[in-house]
Formats: sequence, C-alpha cells, structure tokens
Amino acid sequence: MIVIGLGSGRTGTASMSHLFNSQQNAICFHELNPTGAVFEGNPQPILNTINEFQRIIDGGPKHLLALDYSREASVRRHADLKQMEKVNLIGDIAYYYLKYVDDILAINQNVRFVCIKRDKTMTVDSWMSKSALHRWRSLWLADRLKSLITRTPFHTAKNFWQEHDGSEYQPDPVWDKTFPKFEAASKREAIEKYWDYYYAEAEVVEKRHPSHFRIFDIAKLSNPEGQREILEFVGVDAQHMVLKDKFHMHKSSGD
Repeated sequence: MIVIGLGSGRTGTASMSHLFNSQQNAICFHELNPTGAVFEGNPQPILNTINEFQRIIDGGPKHLLALDYSREASVRRHADLKQMEKVNLIGDIAYYYLKYVDDILAINQNVRFVCIKRDKTMTVDSWMSKSALHRWRSLWLADRLKSLITRTPFHTAKNFWQEHDGSEYQPDPVWDKTFPKFEAASKREAIEKYWDYYYAEAEVVEKRHPSHFRIFDIAKLSNPEGQREILEFVGVDAQHMVLKDKFHMHKSSGD
C-alpha cells in the first residue's frame, strides 16, 4: 500500500511518520521533495513520486527515487529504503499533497490519504513560532547592524501565507510556493484563513473519496486505539500492527 499523510503543518506529521515507519516492511518519508512541489497547478512531480513508490512496491529498483538531497532526513530515509529486502508499505507526509488527491487517484487506486487535524489556535500559534527567525542575541545585533550599513532588509520572520516583496519577511524559494496565499490584515490572520481553507478543502475531498481519504484528530496518534484506527484505514494487517502508548516526535521543520 502507498500512504500519503496530510495536515496543515504543525499537526503531528513527524509523529505520524514515526507510526508508519514502525510497521513491518514499511518506510515513510516526511516532506520527501519540497523543492519540486507547488501547492497547486502542477501535479507532475507528485505523480512521479506515486509512480516511483508503486514501482518499488512491485519490486523495482529502490535507488530510482526523486528526493531533495539537501534534506538530510530524506537522504537518511532513502538509505534505509535501499537496505530493505521487502517493502509492503511506502509513503510520504506533507501538507502540499492536498490539491492533488484527485490526480493521484486517477492514476493509482492503491493509495490511502491520512489527514491529521489539530486545534486551530494551537496550530496557528505553532506556525507563528515556527516561521519566526530565531537568533542568538549577538547574531541579532550583528545582523541588525549589517542591515543598517548595507541598507538591506532586516528580517525577523518568514511568511508563507501572503504575497510580499521581501522588505518585511524573508523570502523562501522552497517553501513559499508550497502554500496558498491569502489577503489578510496580518500574518496571523492569513494563517487562520489557511487553516480554515485547508480543512474545508479536506472535508470536501473526504466526502468525494471516503474509502481513500480520511481526517483524523491529532489525539488518535496518542493512544493504541487511535493508532489502530489509522493503520486499519491504511490497510495494515491487524495481527502485524505495531502500536505504542504514544507516538510523539518533535521536529523543527513542518511538524
């Protein structure tokens, strides 16, 4: 089976990856190739990934997988994959798959989508913290002085959810393109609109593909009963499920 994990980001996606990677003959990436992804408008990089996953499940070569080699976690996971003798479950987890569910299912029905949902306020607060540029005080002073001398912007945060000219927020060529953009009076309001939009879209997709796409509350990751529910939906055999009291991991990028 192929599994794709989704969620607005800051929703326990690293923990979900850990859950899937704990299963027998299973491997799951976390944001395998964001360099090649856009939030909507070009499904081909996503479809290439699905086709590569299917070939691996079918016994094809494991080294032929497009990944972002600047992401150490993806490189390590790919190295693990190449050492596996058998792969029964393979997948990736990233919020930017949402707009491509229909495209994926049009070429492969062997895919299950698990969408994790977290409280809105907690998600927004987490994104506000995550998108801030944290510096040691000495570095903050040095960068501030440099910006004054060179008359260049002094950035204290990134903003993936609004169009901007880079004067206030630091541009990010990899991640900016993987989020939708919103008209809003503030960055926080834009993130709130993003959360609303993301899960409204997810609910529509769930209704359209109930046997392939399902939304789970983040609490499901914190107990064996919830984990069993997720794994059963994905298609893991009940007698081979690996469950824990709690799957939880902290990850600096995207969780």
